[in-house]
Amino acid sequence: MRFLADLALFVEVANTGNFGRAAAALGIPASTLSRRISALEQELGCQLIHRSSRAFTLTDVGRSCYEQSRNLVGEAKRIQEGIAGIASQVSGHIRVGVPFDLAQTVFIPLFAQYMRGNPGTSIEVLSISGHTNLLLESLDMAIWVGHQLRLRDSSFWSRRIGTFARRLFASKDYVRERKKIEEPQQLSEHSCLRLVQGEPLSKWELNRGRERRTVTVSGSAMANSVGMLAKFSKAGVGIAMLPDFLAFHPGFGDGLVRVLSDWEGAPAHLFAVTPSELQPERVRKLVSFLKANFEAMLKDVTTSASS
Repeated sequence: MRFLADLALFVEVANTGNFGRAAAALGIPASTLSRRISALEQELGCQLIHRSSRAFTLTDVGRSCYEQSRNLVGEAKRIQEGIAGIASQVSGHIRVGVPFDLAQTVFIPLFAQYMRGNPGTSIEVLSISGHTNLLLESLDMAIWVGHQLRLRDSSFWSRRIGTFARRLFASKDYVRERKKIEEPQQLSEHSCLRLVQGEPLSKWELNRGRERRTVTVSGSAMANSVGMLAKFSKAGVGIAMLPDFLAFHPGFGDGLVRVLSDWEGAPAHLFAVTPSELQPERVRKLVSFLKANFEAMLKDVTTSASS
């Protein structure tokens, strides 16, 4: 890339026939331009320009280099301008990976709101599980869930866009048929619905203010989707750790009730993840929109589901 950049400087010098005028057109000091041309000559192993205080002429090799380079440099500039123009567009197609339950409840409404306000934008939503590889899936962006304020061990760029609480829920029938749970340790005596991330997550971390407890749980039902756990719990299979918007949503938990109402699980943080920090403008604008509107949409969805 440095070689092509130096060829572009050489073409500009040859076009103007003067180092000073070329440097002014390029917006760089004449001394810097001269050093770059000297470095190009050294790399090529030949002199391109005869320099003197009175004359500026191209050598025979310089004329040949100029004839071959000017079309190449012109085409490179056209490519650069074209790509930059595409990257700067705020409209266009965006492929986004989202966990199914989050897409169904929060992100489809968010994407719809965004597209209504940004004509010319199309969004393709793909259901993902866990921290999928954006490059292998050809995704412009993905929504990942984590339980730390920052994602760890990720080679991708990420921005936290929102947070939601997680609480313990079960069906009314499950609660009615069993002795009331008053302490976290009693969870080990119940059927607990575990999320699978490689293997079932059997350690539940709970907090009540500054008090912390870790409980080892077990149960016969497990899934790699929190939405599926909500449906299991609705069916009376056991206790699940869920966000309110899934516990109350008619398509998932549909009116589950709290268990251990004083205790909560670690909050879940949502991250917009992109393959690189150098994002097209249309992706950058969508990430900013999600960051600005997630909390309001979450509140609307939760209120609607619980009413």
